Parts: sequence; structure tokens; C-alpha cells
Amino acid sequence: MQNNDLSPNSASQGSPEGLFIDASRGVAGDMLLAALVNSGVSEDVIREPLAEILPPHRIEFVTENRRGIVGLGARVTTLENSPPHRTLPDLLKALEHPILSEGVRQKAEEVYRRLAKAEAAVHGIPEEKVHFHEVGAIDAQVDILGVLLAIESISPRQIICSSLPLGQGQVRAAHGLIPVPAPAVVELLRGAKVHAGSIGRELTTPTGAALLMSLASEQREAPEGTLLNQGWGFGQRVAPEDDPVNGVRLLRLQGASPTLGDEVLRMETVIDHISGEDLGGIVDRCLEAGALEAFLTPIQMKKSRPGHQLTVLARPGDESTLCAALHRWTGTLGIRIDSLRRSVLKRESVSIEACGETVRFKLAWYGHDLISSRPEQQDVSRLAESRNWSVDHTRQQLASAIDAYLAKSGQSRKSTFFGESQ
Repeated sequence: MQNNDLSPNSASQGSPEGLFIDASRGVAGDMLLAALVNSGVSEDVIREPLAEILPPHRIEFVTENRRGIVGLGARVTTLENSPPHRTLPDLLKALEHPILSEGVRQKAEEVYRRLAKAEAAVHGIPEEKVHFHEVGAIDAQVDILGVLLAIESISPRQIICSSLPLGQGQVRAAHGLIPVPAPAVVELLRGAKVHAGSIGRELTTPTGAALLMSLASEQREAPEGTLLNQGWGFGQRVAPEDDPVNGVRLLRLQGASPTLGDEVLRMETVIDHISGEDLGGIVDRCLEAGALEAFLTPIQMKKSRPGHQLTVLARPGDESTLCAALHRWTGTLGIRIDSLRRSVLKRESVSIEACGETVRFKLAWYGHDLISSRPEQQDVSRLAESRNWSVDHTRQQLASAIDAYLAKSGQSRKSTFFGESQ
């Protein structure tokens, strides 16, 4: 899941909106697109840009009533009877059209790269060599870009989604019958909360998985807030009466928190048989293995023996890897593990040309406001040394450079998730 700061679509609306996506029955790109339109997003927000970017196609939103629930289905028709097998560079080239904002362009690239990375891992080939079949078709591109354009029009502060169902059985793909969940879906959902689902078919598609993994900041129940509207997006398959409705429900809420929340694991073990010199190396190895943070705390143990408590903070998906590593590296007999919720700011790393060199910056937002734009200390030191400047003077020069970068990219101290000024 991504840490995304998503702002309201209008400053006059007061408290910012949040989106909750109930994908517990399954998710696909067309279902997300239909749910967004059914929740109140104008169809023109989607149709007009895509008509300029993609080959000729037609998007139709069909009103359906399934088991007494009224929603929309998204149908895309194209002239591509036999669509070409597009590669990642082909998909990225379509994003160069000036009608797309920089934010939508970057997020679409993230979605495509996630899909390419998953397919590359499954087939054992470089990402640039992946030939997209279903994802490369025009209808899949409509789903991905349409969802991002629709969300940009809302500019929510936060997107939360439910646990995702895996499904079971088999599904026919370009390479023939493959097991459900599809191997690419499993790769895409690494680190996500999932459940098996009792239905013998594909429930989460690669496109749906890639979109939610790129957009949602966390997975949990619907957040508190004032309920503004709901939208239902139905898949093309009509589920039997005994199965849940084949649809995604989207809730639009007002009053979401200006910070993001996610879940981390705290892993702790007490050590009294390893030297301080070796313990320092273990902390470094934990960080290299994927820990979010690792540190030592001096403690007094039984019989007044001095020791250290090693604390490791990690993502839930890294629990087994780090547990095994800690047991091997320390020989500890036990590790305490508990789950914590944390409040975090939306963060982004950017590299800009400043003072003739490439400098990395970390940007952080609280709600609308860009409250931090810090250069990486290593880059500050390197630049100060190369120019024979003081550190203070170097930071002043870099402050001017980041302000110019923000202004040029259309961002400001009142920035939205997609980089648009309010």
C-alpha cells in the first residue's frame, strides 16, 4: 500500500474528502472506473482526455440493477480486433501527451511499472521486455487512466481500501489456463491484506490490484467521517444468486484526517551475549534487510546484568524474513512481536538539478500544506565540499532551488496529491 496524501477537490468544501473502496467481493479496473462515475464524477473528466491520448474507442456507462442495487458498468469498445502486444515503453509513450497533468502521468507510470515488475518476476525476463496482453489492450488503458483522471477530479486526501479476495480455480489468459490467483496478482499483492474468498473464479485482476496498490494508503474498515455519497461499479460477469454481487462499492466521506495511517510491526528481543561492536553490525543488517527502523536500548536484566533490547520496526509483509534473520544473526531464543498503528505524513523523494549538480530532496505534506522540503544530508555535504561553501550557505542555495522546482512543476505550499495548486 502506498502512503498517499489526497486533497479535496475544492477549497470551498471545507473538510477534505476521503475515499473508502470496498473491494471485499473483488476488484477490476472497469469496476473501479464505474464506481467513481456512479459516485458523482463527471464522465467528461474521463472521455475528453482519453479521446486525445488513445486510439479510437467508445466508453459507455450502463445503469444496472443487481439484486436491488443500482450501479454502473463500464463498457469499452475499440477498433482493435487483435490488439498488439504492447511493451512498457509503448505504454509510457502514451503518457507523454500534454493533456495529462504531471501527477496523473507519474501515477500511471507507477501502475504500469508495477504490472511490468510483476510480469517480469513471473516470467523471468527484464521489465522492458514484458509484452502486455490484456493490460496492453485499449480497454485496460482506459480503465487505468480513467480511474486516475476521475480521482484527480476529486483529489481526495486519503484512499483506504478493504482486504482483497484472492479467489480460486483457474482463469484463461494469453498463455492458456493459469491458477487463481494468477501469479502476477500474487506478485502485485505482496504486503497487502488478503483473504481467500470462497468463490471459484478470479476475484482480483492484475489491473485492479495494481491500481489499489498504487493508490490506497492503507487497508482497514471505513474511516470515520461524514458520508457524502456512494458509488457501485459492477463487473461484466453477473454472479449466481448464491455468490456475492460482482461489484465494488466506493464511499466518499468528508472529514478525513490530514495525516495518513498505516500498520507496522514492532519486533523486540533482549540480548546479553553479543558485544556492542557486533550489535551495531546487526542493526545495520536489519536495515539492509528491509526494516523501517532498528535501534538498541541499554537495559538491566536479571541478576543486574547489563544487556540491550533490540527493537525492529517493519512492514507486516516482512515479518517472516526479519524474524528468521534475527534468529540466525543473534541466536536469540524468542522475539516479541506486536502490531502498531502510526500517523505519518505523505512523503515523496525527488531529484532536481541544483547548483549544477543533482540533489535529492524529501518532501512532506500535512493535508494541503507542504511543510518540509529537506535536501539529503549526504548531498548537502557533497555540494558544500565541491563548491567550498559553508553548510549554511549551501542550504540557502538549495532552498531557492527547491522553490523554483515547485513553482515550475505547478506545485505550491498548498499542494494536492496530483501536484495541482488549490
